[in-house]
Amino acid sequence: MQYIIAIGIFQAMIVIALLLKSRLQSSGDGLLILLLSCIAAHLAIKFFIFSSVDDVQVRHQMNTFIGFCYGPLLYLYALKASHSEFIPASRWYFFLPFILGAIAYFTVGGVLFLSKSSDYRLLAWYNEVSTFALLASELCFAFLALRVARRHLTGKLKERKMVERIAACFLLIAVLSIPFFVSPYLNGFVHPLLIRSIVYAILTLLCIMIGYYRLFIGHPQELNSFVVKDFSTDKLLVTKDNSLQRKSPLTAEKQQEIWESLENHLRDHKLFADSELNLDKLAQATGINKYHISETLNTYAKKSFYQYINEYRIQYAISQMQILHRKEIPVNVLSLAYDAGFRAKSSFNRYFKDITGFTPTEHLKSLQ
Repeated sequence: MQYIIAIGIFQAMIVIALLLKSRLQSSGDGLLILLLSCIAAHLAIKFFIFSSVDDVQVRHQMNTFIGFCYGPLLYLYALKASHSEFIPASRWYFFLPFILGAIAYFTVGGVLFLSKSSDYRLLAWYNEVSTFALLASELCFAFLALRVARRHLTGKLKERKMVERIAACFLLIAVLSIPFFVSPYLNGFVHPLLIRSIVYAILTLLCIMIGYYRLFIGHPQELNSFVVKDFSTDKLLVTKDNSLQRKSPLTAEKQQEIWESLENHLRDHKLFADSELNLDKLAQATGINKYHISETLNTYAKKSFYQYINEYRIQYAISQMQILHRKEIPVNVLSLAYDAGFRAKSSFNRYFKDITGFTPTEHLKSLQ
């Protein structure tokens, strides 16, 4: 048991450190860091109990109140991922069960510590009520998060897939909590420690899953010198990340100004749809020095030119799929690829899969 818990704590702390260090954080990563911190704290408390507390009843029954944070944090992350302007603190009341659970937890712990008798009726009452409340919280918020993901994250497939996987883990934990209600009638067939061991293993897997989706999916590693493939032209390009070699001569304010100008031109004039678009043509169309564009993309956006353009193309294709689906118009993937700026359907499919984790066909099925 302690080994599983220790591994879970280690995994949570590693992913937290990587997310804090990562330059690719999204606006919702703070909520994921809070979720990982809660898991680490939960497992740390359990490690202390199983290592230092000799009372068997406490070790078998003492639920940890931190579990009341899991569902709300997942739901808030789904809302934040779907609406970047959403303020998570506006839903502070989601954490009232956590506050009440903490009060009950420390009250029961204090009574057991100070009491000279071995009356465990208060502990049994706390465990039964908290188990029911945790089960209700995980089921409720997991389903709410799934609803938000399927309605509002269709254009952000990586975030949607991660929310769905985390919600599935919470639903599985909720199902595993059911035996705690019926175990008195099973004559000891279901041992509480076995259920808890499985739950801790799921929490450990959840930490690894968050790190995988946030740090490795859709974010190629940046090196001093690396090869980038432009799937729109099927050419291999050698590029350098000058931000790792020297300090940028452009100020942060200037880079932000260039970035906003690029975003406005690409969005308003649909420059990415030009299959012949390169750095020179983009500089000519925007009136920005091409070296300043390259430097801004490398240091401010942490992207190569072709990665930036092709991500725009894929995002445009996804939005067109949604529009055509709402109008019940059949989607021609080849025409869509050409309209987005790709020269071949195969290139479109490869880059779509690389960015979203799904093929165009799989995404179209998810809209059904």
